Amino acid sequence: MRAKWLPALVLLLCSALCFSAPADHPAPLPCAKVKNRPCIALVLGGGGARGGAHLGVIRQLEQQAIPVDLIVGTSIGAFIGGLYALGHSPDEIQRILEQLEWSTGFRDKVHRDEMPVRRKQQQDDYPIRLGLGLDSSGVKIPKGVLLGQAMAELILEAYGPVLNYSHFDQLPIPFRAVAADLTNRDTVVMSQGSLLQAVQASMSIPGVVRPMELNGRVLVDGGVANNLPVSVAKQLGADRVIAVAIDAPLLNKDQLDSAFAVTDQLTNFLVRQVVEQQIALLGPQDLLISPDVSQIGTLDFAKLPQSVKAGAASAQRQRAALADFSYPEQYPQWLAAHRAEQELSIEVDRIELDNQSLLSDQVLLQRLALKEHQKYDSKKLKEGLRQVYGVDTLERASVQLEKNEQGENTLLKVRAVEKSWGPGYLNFRFTMEDDFRNNRYYQLAGSYTYTNISELGAELHNELALGTDKLISSELYWPVFTPATFLSAQVQRETTILSLEDTQGLSLGDLANRETALTARAGWNISDHARLTSGWTDRNGYFRIPGSGVADLGFSRLGYERQGPLLDLVWDRLDNPVFPSRGFRISANWQWLDDTAFGRTERSRSHSVEVQAARSLSERHILRTRWRFEQYKPGDPEAAVEQFSLGGLLNLSGYPKNYLFGSEIKFGSLVYLYKMSEDRFSVVNSPFYLGLSLERGQVQGNLIQVETLANETDWIWASSLFAGWDSPFGAVYMGYGRAEDDIQGSADRYYLSLGQNF
Repeated sequence: MRAKWLPALVLLLCSALCFSAPADHPAPLPCAKVKNRPCIALVLGGGGARGGAHLGVIRQLEQQAIPVDLIVGTSIGAFIGGLYALGHSPDEIQRILEQLEWSTGFRDKVHRDEMPVRRKQQQDDYPIRLGLGLDSSGVKIPKGVLLGQAMAELILEAYGPVLNYSHFDQLPIPFRAVAADLTNRDTVVMSQGSLLQAVQASMSIPGVVRPMELNGRVLVDGGVANNLPVSVAKQLGADRVIAVAIDAPLLNKDQLDSAFAVTDQLTNFLVRQVVEQQIALLGPQDLLISPDVSQIGTLDFAKLPQSVKAGAASAQRQRAALADFSYPEQYPQWLAAHRAEQELSIEVDRIELDNQSLLSDQVLLQRLALKEHQKYDSKKLKEGLRQVYGVDTLERASVQLEKNEQGENTLLKVRAVEKSWGPGYLNFRFTMEDDFRNNRYYQLAGSYTYTNISELGAELHNELALGTDKLISSELYWPVFTPATFLSAQVQRETTILSLEDTQGLSLGDLANRETALTARAGWNISDHARLTSGWTDRNGYFRIPGSGVADLGFSRLGYERQGPLLDLVWDRLDNPVFPSRGFRISANWQWLDDTAFGRTERSRSHSVEVQAARSLSERHILRTRWRFEQYKPGDPEAAVEQFSLGGLLNLSGYPKNYLFGSEIKFGSLVYLYKMSEDRFSVVNSPFYLGLSLERGQVQGNLIQVETLANETDWIWASSLFAGWDSPFGAVYMGYGRAEDDIQGSADRYYLSLGQNF
């Protein structure tokens, strides 16, 4: 007899030494409270989307009147186990799992509709955002692909407004969440404080999600150290253990077809080795349930219903063994004591801000938009957090709810942490366009933004672009009095190239424009979606005329100066600048400038209005429309120095890029998009689209009178077919366009573009 239990005892002691972290305080034994029957512990292992099986098992336990006195969970096991420990019924947990948009937990990117207009424009202009910081010490990077912000919000949405606990034994069912210390791989058993943070620490996949720092320890997903924490339940005094193992199956030979698969297999080896050690700790009085979830991947959250059924089926198969855990006479009393009524909202008596950012309390509290002595549910708390996080310079924004020492008032603690790789950030853009004829355009650009120079969010934004078009720019943006009102000053030097073609499609050379501009503005951020600015600009530059136009114009270079006031309005509610599925964007600009050319100065007026709108007809079908009107009225047509253009894919498709230009542009388009596919659980969501467009436009008042160019045009119809990819590096388009050929002999062509926003 001794020989049978001695190895198990030795293994238990070794497991405790190898996987248990020293506790700061002696942990109470929750099983000491169980009287007149064995203490039953439910141990729930990690496994991502396979964790739905835990719910299926829990439902079967309730059907068989099995009381659970202690829950110990790792990763998804901690997530589902925590909900059950809070007093949620299986039906309530199922409803929570079905309502959660799991894919949002794997994207920390600030949503576009939560950003101020300025951040929207910066992100639109520089879509390649690698999370790089730069200062005098060199280039800095984040500690994980994900920062954990979205995961924290997902857990908040699931759990609701939960108060901090002095000990998790105070929950309706005593609970422990298991994480791993990244510095030494110790098992860390979390038993007090923020339940939400404990669950998140247990789910923080190393290298993917930034580690959680709690109580001076760097914590990651508990699966790294102990994916089936039987030893923890035993240490807490459990007499009997029901363990549910859902770890990933080992891959077969045919599945080991890539470096990623090999790495995944090695990880599975390490996890499986520890799981097998934990299973060996189970005695004859315990039970192991291993649902068949081998066909469900870690991130296959769309298959959660299948994993729930698999868990229930597995528990059903072991119904006879589970009957030995049943206590039908005591169960009603247990259920009444452990099924808690959930508070959907909680009244906040005081708000306290732990501001670890460079921004002022005023800025963050204004964005939080929560008030004391009001009731808030998880939705309102999440919305407040998203607004704070929307400044896009924070690594984390989190909330905790606590009672004061008397247990009377509720304190909402808001914590905001500056990005550790800031405050200076590098972002990039690569743009390429080719119509496989005369027009090829490319540009590589980068921006460096040094943020939060002042407590109100002042910043220095610098840009450098090389390629067909060139740009160097520096802008100082400085909020005054409040974050809503600001002053800015910008110096910019830009060179743009316009490739000219005659009416037969033959190249006429390049029209080059080089300009230096100094601009000062005062503005008002009406909201995160709208901004109004006014200012003064002083520009000087020149046009270099190609040889084909010199004979017609009589000069090869046109120098000019322009000074005067300007006014801009932007109202932007689009959810995506490239492939929007909802919202609208209105931008308008007015200028009243004194134009000097050929020694004459004349007052000119110009204005432009562009409206974009998008609407999803269903999950995959999208309609969007775009309308442009631009007009330039020079005081002297001989001294005209501003032109607008049409031509290119989705901009009068079928013609070359910027082929038609003049002093007045009218354009409208209707675009249909079909969303083909997307990886909803990828860190970067990059869907593919098929689309077609119907376009109509008109150009008038071509003031560059080159005889071989089209000058005045009637309304032109055009259309296109294209495939698009919303890639991490910008929009990718491959398409074919055709237009009425009244102007050019063959108004059709193919297009390939990267990084252009149409």
